[in-house]
Amino acid sequence: MGVLACGAFSSAAACSVVTNTDDGTGGDAGSGSGGEGSGGEPGSGGGAGEGGAGEGLPPGAISCDEPAACGLQECLTLEASPNHVDPCSELEPHTNPPTSGPHYTSWAQFGIYDEPFAKGFLMHGLEHSAVALLYNCDLVEAQGDSCEDLVADLEAFYADYPDDELCTAVPHRLYVIPDPDLDVPFAATAWYGHLRGDCFDADRVRAFVDDHYGQTHENICYAGVDPFAQGCD
Repeated sequence: MGVLACGAFSSAAACSVVTNTDDGTGGDAGSGSGGEGSGGEPGSGGGAGEGGAGEGLPPGAISCDEPAACGLQECLTLEASPNHVDPCSELEPHTNPPTSGPHYTSWAQFGIYDEPFAKGFLMHGLEHSAVALLYNCDLVEAQGDSCEDLVADLEAFYADYPDDELCTAVPHRLYVIPDPDLDVPFAATAWYGHLRGDCFDADRVRAFVDDHYGQTHENICYAGVDPFAQGCD
């Protein structure tokens, strides 16, 4: 199976392809013995996960801090089942933005995107200790801000983030993705929690990314797939 060897792309962008993560060299275990990889065996599926654990908290949240600059609020979220489901299956993440939970058998290549894609590819990337920076242009512009400026800030953050020595095809395990389902203008999300608010504050986001990056049970950086080439609508 081919996977994209580029750090930032959209559905229409051309990327070079490196072959094969199905033989164990790109599997999750990293030992050459197989692992998940792009062709790993799906698990038993699973439901959408559990809801919020406390009254007044966002769905799926266990605890949240007080909102700070830009209204940014960080929440620790309930860890939902990491079961594998077939690519393009309909999912109902228990948090918005998505954090943990059932996800597809392959993960999206880490990088910058200018179109949204099926969340099951993103969630598998989060399981691999990635952090995603998401934005909803409609909500950004509804409050009088420029989505173009926000995207420029997020791309600069991506470019400035330190390289990851575990990664070879990309500089690190960050995503920048538009998300029309996001119910706030901006969010950063990881497997164990999210940071949500009205705008982007680089210092606050950097602290969140540093706290969550590389912290899951699958701290690996193998090349992912082009999520637009997997046959999902």
